[in-house]
Amino acid sequence: MLKKTILSCLTTLFFTNYLFALNEPHTVKVLETKNAGVYTYIKVKEKKDNYWVAITKSNIKIGQTITIHEQVWMKNFKSKALNKTFDKILFAQIPKKAISGSNDIHNIHGKMIRKKQDNQLKPNPTFNDDLIISNSKPIKTTISNLYTQKEKYKNKNVEIQGNVLQVSNKVMGNTWVKIYNGKDAVIFRSPNEDEKVTIGDKVKVIGTINTNVDYGYGFKYEIIGVNGKFEILN
Repeated sequence: MLKKTILSCLTTLFFTNYLFALNEPHTVKVLETKNAGVYTYIKVKEKKDNYWVAITKSNIKIGQTITIHEQVWMKNFKSKALNKTFDKILFAQIPKKAISGSNDIHNIHGKMIRKKQDNQLKPNPTFNDDLIISNSKPIKTTISNLYTQKEKYKNKNVEIQGNVLQVSNKVMGNTWVKIYNGKDAVIFRSPNEDEKVTIGDKVKVIGTINTNVDYGYGFKYEIIGVNGKFEILN
């Protein structure tokens, strides 16, 4: 029973407390656009339905027909940048060249969901084994630098800033947070399972960079931050 509960948390990839989505494609017509923070908010029409979608900032024009892929539906989502509350909004992704640390994650978990549905998966990922936590003074850097200078930051503490894309609390005693800088994204795990950051927050995080991590069962990360300490900046 415990494993089933854990799997439910993990395979939804940060979608805990949100409406479930399965990377399904939607072909929609753009009716309205608003840029705010790291997001472009678009009102779209799909067949007879009109609804709002949030994507990472993109050059989208009214009247365009585009294909988007589901990430997560959210109810009563308040955009601080727009000072607007959406009754229901779809966070989605437009297929394009992969964002470092972002698209890869969704593909892995999408495969895991499908395997689960086919009863092919009995997971026991080792999230808390072989963690490397440093006591070194944090180095201020950027998310992009973590990828281009991976060996420099391996097993060291770093301090970076970005905007929160996804959050999942209470995952085996941790909160998992994905942050984005407009180009690249990275996950940091916080030992505080009730971390209070929310999607759209600008944050500073200090934590240790672990590289080439394989927790098993498809949970592989070129770079992941552990022992993260978060501070909300806005």
